Amino acid sequence: MKEIQTGDKFEIIYQPEAATHSGQQLKIIPVDPYFEPTKEQQKAAINYLVAKYKNSEIRSILTSQVEFIDQGENFDSVFCNHCGQTIEVEFWQEAMDNSYQHSFSDLTIQTPCCHKSSNLNDLNYEMPAGFSKYQLKIIDPDYDDNQKNELIRNLGDILKIEIRLIWAHY
Repeated sequence: MKEIQTGDKFEIIYQPEAATHSGQQLKIIPVDPYFEPTKEQQKAAINYLVAKYKNSEIRSILTSQVEFIDQGENFDSVFCNHCGQTIEVEFWQEAMDNSYQHSFSDLTIQTPCCHKSSNLNDLNYEMPAGFSKYQLKIIDPDYDDNQKNELIRNLGDILKIEIRLIWAHY
């Protein structure tokens, strides 16, 4: 494992020789976009993942600012977290652009459908996405969907937070 500090990003990287890169990634983020784990929590989380996915490249990434953690080609649509209506892509892109102008420090929006206060992180993304300063990334994991609850529970316990899984394809 190696640690890399560059400008506003700190990474812990596990990269086995047998690692592959087909474009599939499992990204694991906290539900709270502003959460910053301690270095000890980051190491514990990556060690847990290395034990489960020893043939996959695994990264623990902490940035100084919130970023949009996307699902790549898996993006489908966005829905209001209050009323369930589809959020038009044009509205969502404009809200993203506005928030990006402030480095995603303010994610609040007024939903266009039911006119309720919400934020970009709480919207329902089909496939899941989110915002975070911290992410764990597993490249090409040998993952079985039956592992989902165990993974969420164990990493939540290690990091002491609620987490979200994001499947990305590039």
